[in-house]
Amino acid sequence: MLRRDQFSLNTLQWITVGLGDSSGEPGDVGWEYDRPSFLAKQPGVLGQVRDAGFPGVMLEVLPTQTLQTYARVVADSGLRLSPGYVHIGLPEEFGRDHRGDPGAHFRWFDGIRRRAEETLYMGLDRVFLAPDMAPGRPRIDVSAAAGHAYDRARLDRVANIIGEAAEVLAAEGVMPALHNHVGTWVETEEEYEHVLDAVPSSILAAGPDIGHLAWTGADVVAWMAAHADRVSDVHVKDMDLAIAARSRATPTPYFDVMAERFFMEPGLGDIPIAESLAGLPDGFAGDIIVEVDKPSMEPFESAKTSWAWIERNYPKGNA
Repeated sequence: MLRRDQFSLNTLQWITVGLGDSSGEPGDVGWEYDRPSFLAKQPGVLGQVRDAGFPGVMLEVLPTQTLQTYARVVADSGLRLSPGYVHIGLPEEFGRDHRGDPGAHFRWFDGIRRRAEETLYMGLDRVFLAPDMAPGRPRIDVSAAAGHAYDRARLDRVANIIGEAAEVLAAEGVMPALHNHVGTWVETEEEYEHVLDAVPSSILAAGPDIGHLAWTGADVVAWMAAHADRVSDVHVKDMDLAIAARSRATPTPYFDVMAERFFMEPGLGDIPIAESLAGLPDGFAGDIIVEVDKPSMEPFESAKTSWAWIERNYPKGNA
């Protein structure tokens, strides 16, 4: 059985309401973590993560701070860190033509190298790796979670760029875990498995988000059981699966779905989270990162409610 100290929190509760509605009511989604104003709030947010009961938080160095400052803030909070997140896009979708220019192609992975540096500096050796959102965001602004505009040739190119990024990370001593995410070209179960099949497990683990998989209609209990031996770390979230089904049946933009009371704290939605995690192998040593993309209540209460679900499902003896 998983231990309580394997669970950590991504601070999305505070980030996604920071520029808009702070009550948790559906409404405009705001993002504040990349603004200078969040620097002063970060210690308080981490303190609330700790006070809610969580022993850990997902690594997220703000773009406005140094590694040294981030390390001090985390140390002051008393929290441990769990693997962070990095993404890579297709150069041609961002107007870049690297044909005949190996130097430009090499530099395309500079962000990957920086995230490897952050990861190692903070004492970790694993990171979630995902494709970047494509410009124009067809799976965000047109139709979410339904495999909109599927293209096998493009998916092969995505698998290639993910494989190159995995090689860069592996060369630095960091093991990436492929992360599925609604809104990207690795959205559906079929797309996720296609990339996992295309890149060797020796350089690419699986780092599923079972919430995003469930949003696309996947049986997450069966998926976890079938792929458990490749999973290094997991993101978990809960949601209203009736809304998810409607969003697939009728093309719906991502943020229109998010504006409803769609994302929920663990145990308040319909996803069989504990049953999915039960498929992990005995002795699983990875991290389980709880995410509430848009809280259904005030952020600190959301974090406390999330930890209460962990306490109910994982005995204290497994702390």
